[in-house]
Amino acid sequence: MNIFNTWQLNLILYLISIVLFFQFYKLAVKNAKRDGAAAVTLQLLAGTSVLFLAPFFAIKFPTEIKWYLLLAGACVFYALNDRLQATARKHLQVSVFTVINQLNTVFLIIYGIAIFKDPFSFTKLLGAAVIIGANVLLRYSNGKIEINKYVGMAVLAAVALATAISVDIGISGLFNLPIYIMLTFFIPALFIVFGERIKISDVATEFNGQDRKYYILTGVFWALTIFFSLRSFQLGSVTTVVPLQATNVLLNVIVAYLFLGERKDGLKKVIAALMVILGIYLTILN
Repeated sequence: MNIFNTWQLNLILYLISIVLFFQFYKLAVKNAKRDGAAAVTLQLLAGTSVLFLAPFFAIKFPTEIKWYLLLAGACVFYALNDRLQATARKHLQVSVFTVINQLNTVFLIIYGIAIFKDPFSFTKLLGAAVIIGANVLLRYSNGKIEINKYVGMAVLAAVALATAISVDIGISGLFNLPIYIMLTFFIPALFIVFGERIKISDVATEFNGQDRKYYILTGVFWALTIFFSLRSFQLGSVTTVVPLQATNVLLNVIVAYLFLGERKDGLKKVIAALMVILGIYLTILN
């Protein structure tokens, strides 16, 4: 058995990549002058990075136009997600964003039942409720639930991501995997460029700033996160991979606590992260 073609190794590499991605993303955008340009910079770096893996996979593309139309539609929502995330991550702690980001699972359940006619089950409902409860716990302070515009943007980003994934389901296997991932970075980048009228000079300003090394590291680990995530699902069972991937929430909370100094409400964040992991596990039970 080739160890590089096992879901176990790809899962481990995914967890390492996503933890580093979340931490470096915060460091990259904290001083961003224009959030849209920062998002495009990271997308271009990630898309370029993943192309180095393309030669290791068969070059293939779908022959039917419908798959390209679906990819373009998904990329509209990937663009919304990437753009909203850039500002939300800039202003929210990593340990906060990582919990809110998992709301995309709740929206995927809603889409699955409402649109794709997935069977309804009590455990899915319970799992979604636990994930929502984790977010309520995280935002509860001084007798009220505290929500600001950046939390709102993070929630909208989760909606956009769930929508993109719903449109995008099954497309990746029709492409050379790294090229497919590259397209999901480059096409949304173009949407943001045209939507916000971002100039090349704006991207150059972000890339050449004091946080350049963090931009590069974020781009590389963003690409690897998507790559190893998809490979884990291609090689392993969804019911095994999904809950194990969810442990990244707790890992990100712990690493942000240790290395980014996100010490406030540490116990509450750990409890919320554990609730998210439990909630995601419940959503995949039959």
